[in-house]
Order: sequence, then structure tokens, then C-alpha cells
Amino acid sequence: MAVRFHKYWTDLIRPALLKGKPPLIPQAVVLRNGEVLLVKRDSPALWELPGGGILPGETIEDALRREVQEESGVPVEVIELLGWYERTGFRAHLSPTYICKSLSENLMSGSDDVIDVRYFPLKDLPQNIFPWFRSVLYTDVASARSGPLKRTQHLGIGVLLRCIGLDLGGRLGIFH
Repeated sequence: MAVRFHKYWTDLIRPALLKGKPPLIPQAVVLRNGEVLLVKRDSPALWELPGGGILPGETIEDALRREVQEESGVPVEVIELLGWYERTGFRAHLSPTYICKSLSENLMSGSDDVIDVRYFPLKDLPQNIFPWFRSVLYTDVASARSGPLKRTQHLGIGVLLRCIGLDLGGRLGIFH
């Protein structure tokens, strides 16, 4: 329980209180036959798009390819920039999100904080997905666009409480 609370503190609550410059977290929408690749974190135990931080000297796209492969075992080709997502409030971050193509069918969790990796139909996402990804996947991926999108998503106290509820529901077997 202490480890779980520590992750809530470091990932969700502390960044909102410090109000520093949000980290840059590139993420991938890896599509395959109407399905999207999602990874499930250990804490909170929720599904999300693969991606993560940038190492010194890496480009955004290099970091994205490395993170997707580390988290899912899947090498990807970056196709296009879907958009820039500025998430404010709890778990604030800037996320350039790219449409990617899988270069392999082998799925395996290779990251310490990823406990599951799966493809889900775009029209049937898991209940316990971080809430802000629903609009990205339901609306933005399907939209006709002439260039990258720019969106701001506020992750306020209601979103934080929803994430805690989804995490607990998953751990209790309510959500699969």
C-alpha cells in the first residue's frame, strides 16, 4: 500500500502542487486492423498509450520508438504527428502523440511499471483506461484533419478521483 501511495504522490499529486514546467511525454497510437495498442501500468493500474520520457540527446521520435519497444516489445514506425496534448492539473504533462505502425506482432511487457500489454478495438476500449485517452482515441484518431491537433485537457480533482476509483475497481476485479 505504501508503494501505491508513493506512486500516486509522485505521479499525480506532487506535480500539481509544485506547478513547475510539465514534463514532455511522447505517446504512440499504435494501430493494427481497427485496434489500438495499450499498456497497463502497475500503479495506478490503468490502461494508457505507450510512451514515456526523453533521454538526454534523444529526439522526440527516437524516445517514442524506444519507449514503445521497452514497454510493449513492439518496434514501431512513426507515421504522423496526431497532435500536441497539454494536460494541466494532476499528472500535468505535454504529450506529442504520434500515429504509429507496428513492425512486429510480438507483445511482451518489458518495463518494470507495465503489467500487461494488449490490443483493444478502438470502439471497445477497456473501462479502466485513463479518462483523457477516450477523446484522443474515440474522436481525434478518427477525425479528418489537415495537420496536427492542439488540445488542452484539464486533469482536475474529478479526474483524479475517477482514476483512483478505476484503479481500485480494477484491483477488486470490477473492471477487467
